[in-house]
Amino acid sequence: MRILLLTPVPPERDGPGAIPALLYAQLVGLSVRNEVTLICVAGPDTAEIEAAERLRTAGFDVHPVVRGGGGGRSAWERRLRLAHGWLVLRRPWRTVWFADAGVQPLIDRLLAEREFDVAAAEDDAMGVYSFGERVPAVLTVHELGRTSPLAASGRLRGPRDLLAQVDWRRWPHYQRAVCRRFALVAVFTEADRARVATLDPSLAERVRVTPFGVELPALSDVGVEEPDSLVFAGNYSHPPNIDAAVWLAEDILPRVQERRPQARLKLVGVHMPPRMRALAALPGVEVVGEVPTLDPVLARAALIMAPIRTGGGMRMKVLHAMAAGRAVVTTPLGAAGLEGGAIPPVAVASDAAGLAAVAADLLADDAARRALGMRARAFVEQRHGSDAVARRLEAVYAEAIDLGRRERRAAA
Repeated sequence: MRILLLTPVPPERDGPGAIPALLYAQLVGLSVRNEVTLICVAGPDTAEIEAAERLRTAGFDVHPVVRGGGGGRSAWERRLRLAHGWLVLRRPWRTVWFADAGVQPLIDRLLAEREFDVAAAEDDAMGVYSFGERVPAVLTVHELGRTSPLAASGRLRGPRDLLAQVDWRRWPHYQRAVCRRFALVAVFTEADRARVATLDPSLAERVRVTPFGVELPALSDVGVEEPDSLVFAGNYSHPPNIDAAVWLAEDILPRVQERRPQARLKLVGVHMPPRMRALAALPGVEVVGEVPTLDPVLARAALIMAPIRTGGGMRMKVLHAMAAGRAVVTTPLGAAGLEGGAIPPVAVASDAAGLAAVAADLLADDAARRALGMRARAFVEQRHGSDAVARRLEAVYAEAIDLGRRERRAAA
């Protein structure tokens, strides 16, 4: 199968946040049996540009569209495009940020120069681009069910919250419009399938559930594990991660410490706002921030905590920790979306008291904790490794190709 793959960031196993990591597992898996041509947007952060170059060096057919940064005319042109997208076109800010004027001309050139069986746009921010009429296209929507700032805090605390509320109101219209442009729409969970049907009942028959995956890291030596250590990792530009981290530090950790006084929490990840950094003042909380790679942090953690209360999609932090063979404590929402509806080998509780009790029990039982971690890794290897992800996507792509053929025959 010849696949044109469009992504908002370069796929990267150790990239910041979930999207680069899930895209990397997808790219690796699809490249085993298919010819994959990748278009990705990179920059202005030099780390993204370097990530795209690493993919090229590794032998992938990658075509990066580099966003301008720094100063000069190109930076001002980008600022004007961002303002036009948000103020005039009234698109959600996240989609405006990931969009770039160089993407569509590159798509058009590659479609003119090469033959493709299917095009795949990853993330609804990429849904604005056109792949013409000859190539069937599939859109993967990475997140539905966003929580409004008003619902999360009970009030709008300033201009930032007000702008975020305006932005939140734009998502349903935007997602409805972009989903209608594709032959099939892929989502990560059954809950997200239902959300698409709620957005637009006419889309219900075109939605397919394709849980994402992760590349499995090497197993670490159990001797490096630090007793009574808890870790929460995430990208804090994503509001549900801030909510979870604050809840964990302020409400759940003190309950764990009632039974395990030495328990301590590390908060790891990029884009921490001041509210997150202020948590370092709490007893037993260490705000680590960004790290080059998450694997050593996971290896040293006794438990991975993921007390997710809001948001949609799947939880890469949960999947990554399970793949590393670590025991995970999470909520029902944090465990949602794992492949096939199977009961995943994670510890689940719904409230602060329950999460703290489960965590304290596991911290006190080395054998049970490590056995849970090994079951978690086996689960991910079987259901969420790169090959499993690729096979699910290949089935969706093949269906889109068949739909395209039937439509062309009907038109003829």
